[in-house]
Formats: sequence, C-alpha cells, structure tokens
Amino acid sequence: MSLKFSDQDKNTSDINAIDKNTYDLLFKLYSAKLLGIALNYLPAKEDAEEVVQDVFLKLWKKKDYLKIESNITGYLYKMTRNACLDVLKHKRNVIHIESYGVYKENILNYNALANDAASNIIEKELEKIIEESIAKLPEKCRKVFIKSRYHRLNHKEISQDMSISTKTVENHITKANKLLKVSLREFLSLF
Repeated sequence: MSLKFSDQDKNTSDINAIDKNTYDLLFKLYSAKLLGIALNYLPAKEDAEEVVQDVFLKLWKKKDYLKIESNITGYLYKMTRNACLDVLKHKRNVIHIESYGVYKENILNYNALANDAASNIIEKELEKIIEESIAKLPEKCRKVFIKSRYHRLNHKEISQDMSISTKTVENHITKANKLLKVSLREFLSLF
C-alpha cells in the first residue's frame, strides 16, 4: 500500500511541505497498524487497504494532525474503526436491498398463485406440459413412471407386472424424474 497525492498536492508551498513531511511520517508510522485494525473488522484485504487510504486522505484534507498532536494514535484508530463500520453498514444495506428484491419477487409470485383465475391458468398449463413431458419419455420409462406415480404401485409390483428387476424399475423412475425436471424447470422455480 502506498500513499497517493494528486498533482495539486505536489505543488505545495514551503509551509505545506512541512505538513507533507509530517504526513509522510504519520503514514509510515501508522499505516501498517491501521491496516491490521481494519483487517480485524473487514475480511477483504482490498476493503481494509481502501479504508486506511481513505483515513489518510481525510487526514490530509483536514490537516487534523496539526491540531491533535497529543493523541494522534487514538484519533487515527478511531477514524479507522469508524470507517470500517461504515463499510460494513454499507455492505449490510446492499445485502438488505438485494434480499428485498427477492422478497418482492416472491410476494408477486405468491399473489399470482393466490389469485384463483391466475392459478387455474397456471395449473392447466402445468398439467399440459407435464402430460407432454411424460409422453416424450422413452416407452418403458414412461410405463414404469405412470405405474409408479399414477397407479401408485411400488417397485416390486411394477417389476412383477412388467417382468423386469426392481433395480431396472428404480433406474427408469430416476431417469424419468431427471428428464421431467429439465422439462419443468420453468415451473419448478415458482414453488
């Protein structure tokens, strides 16, 4: 991490040159310590470095180090802590706003499903897509799936009825479920 001055900062008078020297000394003495403090608050090193940079930038702009010679350490630590808390508060607000967007979308979906007319349309469309998806399954897979889900037969009953092993029945049901999930992925996100 290094200190960055603008061109305007480089063109200072003799009085400000003393300020810059003092400032450079403060930066050398405290930047590593302040970075350590910031890292205790913020998990991302980039965020912590930015906080320390901002603290020294504020200090440079206000030239506060000339007014608080007696407790510069406490002052810098407090500025760093407050800046870290501001970053954390901002991140929490961003997460809250994103969560609110998801919450709002869920409310809209719920309201659409709670509306009987809309629910009936969605239900009929879903039934049609399920029927079409089942019809697209391979023949044996489709028969096993229908016996399992619509006729409520267990694996042993299906294996006896179709003269196949129970393992084959399981494989067909697994395959049918995977294919149906792909066909119905748009509707699965609603529930």
